[in-house]
Amino acid sequence: MSIRLKLALILTLGIAGAAAAAGAVFLHLERESLRQAEEEKVRLVLDSVRRMAEEAALGKDPLMLLDYLAFLKKDRPEIQHCRVELGGRWQDVGAVPAEPAGGMVARAVPIPGGSAEVRFSSEVLSRREAAALAATVRLVARATALVFAAGLLVSAGLAWTLTRRIVLIEGALTAIGEGRLGETAPAEGSDEIGRLARGVNAMSARLKELDELKKTFVASVTHELRSPLGAIQSRVSEMASDAAFGPEQRRGLEAIRASASRLEHFVTNLLEAAKIERGKLEFTPKPCRLGPLVEDAALFFAARAKESGIALEAKVAPGLPELRLDPDLLTQVLSNLISNALKFTPAGGAVTVSARTRDDGKALLCSVADSGVGIPADAMARLFTPFERIRNPLKATGTGLGLAISKSIVELHGGSLRAESEPGKGSTFSFSLPLPT
Repeated sequence: MSIRLKLALILTLGIAGAAAAAGAVFLHLERESLRQAEEEKVRLVLDSVRRMAEEAALGKDPLMLLDYLAFLKKDRPEIQHCRVELGGRWQDVGAVPAEPAGGMVARAVPIPGGSAEVRFSSEVLSRREAAALAATVRLVARATALVFAAGLLVSAGLAWTLTRRIVLIEGALTAIGEGRLGETAPAEGSDEIGRLARGVNAMSARLKELDELKKTFVASVTHELRSPLGAIQSRVSEMASDAAFGPEQRRGLEAIRASASRLEHFVTNLLEAAKIERGKLEFTPKPCRLGPLVEDAALFFAARAKESGIALEAKVAPGLPELRLDPDLLTQVLSNLISNALKFTPAGGAVTVSARTRDDGKALLCSVADSGVGIPADAMARLFTPFERIRNPLKATGTGLGLAISKSIVELHGGSLRAESEPGKGSTFSFSLPLPT
C-alpha cells in the first residue's frame, strides 16, 4: 500500500471518526433537549389548568374548569385522565380509563379551594419524543454522509498534495539507481521534504561528477595500457623466434604472451565499455545480411569447440532480409555470446547459433543456445551488469564486461538482448534487430 493511499485512508478515517463523534454528541444533546421540551409542554398544560381554575373561582363557576379539563383531554392525546379535588372530594372528568401499557405520569397543580390532577400517558410522551429523535437521527446521518464524502475528496486531494513531492523524490532515486545519474527532484519549500529533495539533488550531482571522473580515468588508463601491452607482445614474439631460447624458456615466453593477450582483451573491453558510456563508440551501420555474420562467427570458433569436445552448429534460415547494421559490432556480440556458451558448456555438450525472422515478422531473431551448466536464478537479474561474473563450475573465467557491452551494442541497433536459463539444462541468449517498416 502506497503512502499516498495510507495517508488518504488515515485522513478519511479521522474525518469520519470526528463526524461520527460530533453526531453522537449532538444526538445526546438533542435527546436531552427533547425531554426538556416535553417537560415544558407538561408544565404549560398545568399552568393553563391553574389559570383556568383561578378564572373559574373568580366567576364562581366550577363547571368552567371541568369543561376546560374535558377539552384538554379530548385535544391532547397524551392526557389520559383529569380530576379535580374541591372541598376534600375528588371529581373525575369523564370515565376513568384503564391504565395504559406504558403507565401514566400524574401531575398535580394547586388551585383555589383544592387541587387538580392531570395524568399523562408515558407511552404517548415517549413515542412523540422517539419520533422527533428519529427525524433528528436521519438529518444527522445525512449530514454525516455528506461530511464523509466531502472528507474523502478533501483527504484524497490533501494526500496527493502532501505526497506528490515524495513521489517525485522516489522517482529521482529510482532513476539514479538505474544509472541515470544527475536526475533531480523539484526542491520546493523549506520543510523536511524540501530539504530531502535538495539533499538528493546534491547527491545525484556529485554521483554524476564522480561517474564522469571514473569514465575519463578508465578511458585514459586503458588507452595508455594498450601501447605497452602491444610492445610486450611484440617483444615476446621476437624472443620466441630466437633460436637461442630452449624449450623451457619458450614455455615461459608463451605464458607471458598468453597473460599479455588476456590483459589486452580485458583492456580492450574496458575501452569499449568506456566508449559506450561516453557515447563515443564508433557506430557505422550499413546494409548488411545477418546470416553470413552468424556463419562466420560459428566458423571462427569451430576449432576451439572441436578442441573442447563441443558440437558447434550454425542454423541460418534462408532468405533473411537485409537490414542496416554495423557488421563489426554485431560480430563482437556474436563472438561474446558464443565464447560464453563454450565456457559454460562441458565436453560432450552442444552450442547452436541460429538466425531467423521473428514470428511477428517485425524483427530478425538471433539466438545462441547451449546445453551447459546454466545460470542460477538469483544471478539472472544482474547478468548484464558490468564486471558481474557468474560462478562457473567449469572454472572458465572472463572480464565480466562482454554481456554488458553486447547489450549496449544491440540496443544501439534499436534491438534488445535477453537471456533464458535453467541450471543444469543450459542457457539461451537471444537478441532481436528490428526490420525496417
